[in-house]
Amino acid sequence: MERLGPQARREAVSISHRERAVKVRTVLATTLVLNWLVAALKLGYGSWSETLSMVADGFHSLLDGSANIIGLITITVAVLPADRSHPYGHRKFESFAALGISFLLLLAALEIGQGAFSRWRAGTSPHVTLTSFAVMIITMGVNVFVSWYETRVGQRLQSEILVADALHTRSDLYASVAVVASLIAAKAGYPGLDLAAAVFIVVLIARSGIRIIGQSLYVLADASRLHPPAVEQAALEVEGVHECHAVRSRGFPDAIYMDLHILVDPQLTVAKAHEIAHRVEASLKERFPELADMVVHVEPDIDEERHRSREGRQPDPSVS
Repeated sequence: MERLGPQARREAVSISHRERAVKVRTVLATTLVLNWLVAALKLGYGSWSETLSMVADGFHSLLDGSANIIGLITITVAVLPADRSHPYGHRKFESFAALGISFLLLLAALEIGQGAFSRWRAGTSPHVTLTSFAVMIITMGVNVFVSWYETRVGQRLQSEILVADALHTRSDLYASVAVVASLIAAKAGYPGLDLAAAVFIVVLIARSGIRIIGQSLYVLADASRLHPPAVEQAALEVEGVHECHAVRSRGFPDAIYMDLHILVDPQLTVAKAHEIAHRVEASLKERFPELADMVVHVEPDIDEERHRSREGRQPDPSVS
């Protein structure tokens, strides 16, 4: 997912999860209607004209609508607040939904590939008319709008579902371009290119599915979200911090959870040491507004702790 600038990140985290969910649901519902209208046009006319690439593209659009439904159901769960069983909330359900969308894409690629093989064996040719081009131009215009709309709102809200669905729709747009090219070729007397276009569509769909899987697993596998040296440098700017290490972060682009360890003067009172920890937390949240929660472990600046830091081992929690 494209990384936003500091101001855009502040705007993304300034709204509540519930407000965010309402906006995401609105986008998904709108694009659901548009995707199914596009699918009906492609499937209906593609079946009548026996244009394999158009039918394949129609199924792709139908799956776009199915992905919207998955998103609508999942975002209802993902917006639920944190509870005793899910102290970090339910946002990962959004990543699971994105994975579901990717599996639908791969299934579509398989179905279209099988259809192309059957068409090649049968040796049938598409029936191309001016209406064929009109249908594709209209649906391409809708796809351009849907992809732009979902990408714009998805990046602003840092929504995995919307960004994944925008990629899904964008692959549909590329596929439509291939369909138009195949129609032109068939009209010129080269019907075999319709099959080539269908194969090209399969590759595009599979590529989008694999890309979404990678993005979703980044969240589900708790991959690091913030660069540790940048966090350490920011923490060291706080007066009283002698060293910062063991920085760990995970979560979402707009909701990152982090913990770190700092070394302070061993002669400080507990109250003073925790005052420094609070200043570190405030400073880092100002520097990285996407931080949803963080834990600062305070340790005395003694040789034993520095030795642990150099060896990269996790400090004993009882010392914190």
